[in-house]
Parts: sequence; C-alpha cells; structure tokens
Amino acid sequence: MNNQFCEECMSRTKTFTTTALLLIALAGVAPAVAQEPPAPPSKPPVENDGLKMFTGSWKCEGTAMLGPGKTAKIKATAKVKNELGGFWQSFVYTEQKTKDYPMAITAVGTWGWEGQSKRFVRGEFQSSGGYTTGTSAGWSGDTMTWDLDVSNFMGKMTAKHTFTKKSEKEFVHKLEAKMPASPAPVTIFEVTCKK
Repeated sequence: MNNQFCEECMSRTKTFTTTALLLIALAGVAPAVAQEPPAPPSKPPVENDGLKMFTGSWKCEGTAMLGPGKTAKIKATAKVKNELGGFWQSFVYTEQKTKDYPMAITAVGTWGWEGQSKRFVRGEFQSSGGYTTGTSAGWSGDTMTWDLDVSNFMGKMTAKHTFTKKSEKEFVHKLEAKMPASPAPVTIFEVTCKK
C-alpha cells in the first residue's frame, strides 16, 4: 500500500508540475497575443528623398561591353516615377538596338527604402530574361553604390552599380560585374544620363 501511495503521489506531482509549467508558458504568451499590431506608416520614409533626383525622363549615352576587349557606343532612355504613394520608385531603362550594339535590353524595376533592413532595396527584370536584386546604404557624397546579385544569359554573378550625381539634371551610372569566368570585375557599361 505504501508503494501504491508513493506512485500516486508521484503521478499527482507530475500532473501538477506539467499543469503549472503550461500555465506559466501561457501567461508569457498571453500578453504578446493581446498586443495590437503597429500601424503602417502614413507617409514615405524621409530616406526616399534621396531618390527624388531620378524622377523624370532621361536621355543616356555611353559605352557597353560586347565581349572581351570589345565595346560599343550605346544610347538609352530612362523613365523614373514615384509609385504606391511615394514609398517606391519604378524605372524603365531602354537601350537602343543598333548594328554595333545588337544586345540592347530593357530593364523594368523598383527601388526604395526598406525600414527593417535600413537599406535601399531594388528588384529589376530584363527583356533578355534576366533579373537583378540588390541593396544600397544610400548616398555617400555624390555617389550611390548598389551591391547586386544578377542572373541572366551570362550566368549568375555579383555586381556593383554606381550612380554618380553630376547635377540635378545629370548622372553617370556604371555597372561592374564579377563575370562567371573572369578573375576580376569587368565594366559592363558606363553611361551618362541627362534631363
């Protein structure tokens, strides 16, 4: 009878302990469940002010790589506008196809400030089937550099896309990529855009 009493005591102690732990765990969860979610922001982040200069229509000229040691003169247009209440900007960059530059592409994308990572983020899709994602810390003086992951017909690669502001109506953008078979980054294009 003594062994039976001890077994019954142990069983009740286990039940009591399990119940107590469950109640403690639920007490810790209850306040988190009861909290209201934060309200979404009512206006775009001030960091997006750094992108205002890009808004509008641009005419661009420069050079682009055709292959190892080969470049061609290129022309392009860019159209940038605010979207979704100014939280994002969309852009369409269209290169002009010529006899000397048959690889012209159109790129469509969006960029803006992302508050959780505290960086500018970007997504871009290209008429050749490629896409790009990337981030930037923002402007450092007159330069904004994007760290990109690129996937296109040449393979997967990392790249740096640098924008250098010359004035409110002129900027230069240069793309340097670490090509799949190249030991060092190569300049894919360097283009000056003007309003």
